[in-house]
Amino acid sequence: MDRRIVVLACLVAVAFALLGCASAKLDEGMDSNGRAYRGNGGAALTIYEYSDFECPFCGIVQGTLKDVMNNYGQKMKLEYRHYPLPIHPRAMPSAIASVCAEKQGKFWQMYDLLFANQKALQDSDLQKYAKEIGLDEREFSACLSSDEARAIVQKDMALAPSLGVRATPTFIIGETAITGAQPYDTFRQAIEIELAKRAD
Repeated sequence: MDRRIVVLACLVAVAFALLGCASAKLDEGMDSNGRAYRGNGGAALTIYEYSDFECPFCGIVQGTLKDVMNNYGQKMKLEYRHYPLPIHPRAMPSAIASVCAEKQGKFWQMYDLLFANQKALQDSDLQKYAKEIGLDEREFSACLSSDEARAIVQKDMALAPSLGVRATPTFIIGETAITGAQPYDTFRQAIEIELAKRAD
């Protein structure tokens, strides 16, 4: 075989090994309750992210959470739960906007935009993001003012204290709670412990 072909094949193999997994897109879907998830929909372990789209620490932790899901997204799933704080005036409207996007099957696209633009969460911004991700704008606008969308947010908020959620972000991983923008290793340790329990 031509030496150049061998070298090229080796380079391609190395590139795939280094980049293939990192660039793999996580699965996204809806659970039986109509809530969006990212990761392995059939996994025994779920991370529940109690968060606020206007909270700066919730924004800071997104990079760490992305690393967590890149490394563990085939073994577990991530689900978002709403906990908009009253000190953030645009948190509730943004939460409702994400519910309305979820109803059209595009929660994670809206989630990513909201966290990427935490200083631009006015009504006009929310409408712009809806258009950007291809939502039916009339349906989205009607949903924003609906009692149903607000009720979903309020239901998450009502359940949160019973799980020990008092601040954002808080992550519930099995029997473990992580509060704040903690480093990757804190998540890794909790996940490994919870995965080990499920492997027994």
